[in-house]
Amino acid sequence: MEPVWLVGLDEAGYGPNLGPFVMSMVAVRWTGQGDWIEAFQKLTRCAREKKDPARPLVDDSKKAFVKEGFEGLEKTVGDFFDLPENIGTYLGKHGVVGTPQMLDEIWFKPAQPVLGLEKSTLRTEEIRQSFANQGFQDFYHGLAVLPAQAFNEVVSRANNKGAVLSVGLIGLLSHLASTVPEDNSFRVFADKHGGKNQYSATLQNVLDRGVMVAQKESSAESIYKSMGAKHEWKVHILPKADSKYPLVSLASILAKWMREKLMGQFNAFWQEKLPGLEPTAGYPGDAPRFYSQIEPKLLEMGLKKESVWRMR
Repeated sequence: MEPVWLVGLDEAGYGPNLGPFVMSMVAVRWTGQGDWIEAFQKLTRCAREKKDPARPLVDDSKKAFVKEGFEGLEKTVGDFFDLPENIGTYLGKHGVVGTPQMLDEIWFKPAQPVLGLEKSTLRTEEIRQSFANQGFQDFYHGLAVLPAQAFNEVVSRANNKGAVLSVGLIGLLSHLASTVPEDNSFRVFADKHGGKNQYSATLQNVLDRGVMVAQKESSAESIYKSMGAKHEWKVHILPKADSKYPLVSLASILAKWMREKLMGQFNAFWQEKLPGLEPTAGYPGDAPRFYSQIEPKLLEMGLKKESVWRMR
């Protein structure tokens, strides 16, 4: 049987006015038998369950964040993936889209430790082995991280905010395909991009050759299959994919963790410039307050509004 890669994608920070947009991808080679979803869920726990060191938390990131906070997200990320010492090295290795722009941000501190947790609290090797025993081999992950100015440039070129979602999707899947032999196939699961039902044109950009054919396009689910491509692809895009596919939940946690970590740096930078400044999550309800307070300092530093404020 040809190797099959299961792939989940999700994003964090699409709606805010401040801070970076993050899309993440988690992939794993499936060599097991039976229902992979059931097998994965037996090895993990959802937010409503009690903490269990042997079963990492994998759920919608909003539920996970409410239940166990940033530390809970970070624990899951650390349990699943080997991480380098600092965030700059981490993005250099796993940042597939937007990393050069991110490294140029005035507020970004690449030397910050990638994890705030002690590595002794993690069970990475044990958890990896438990998953491998059930047929989940070679976990892989990648990130698309677009700070405000890069976000604005993508939106401006396309005259469409949704273009950032397409850029992330294409970049992440294309990068994964470039690392995997031709006899492998992909089963991809992702959330819908707003109310959009048609993705053939976007997904076509992932293929080296052949065509991506729509098998179903509806508000309930859009399904695509490749024909004549280097790899075999089957892509499922549906609302609330993280409630059905645990790899999408894991991608959701990864994206939310990175977004929160970067927002911590963003806030710390401006609080250092303006003591007493209250931090922001960057969403429309609070972002205008924060921006009005930093604007004089921003202009004093010779920076333009679009360097921090998303124009759409």
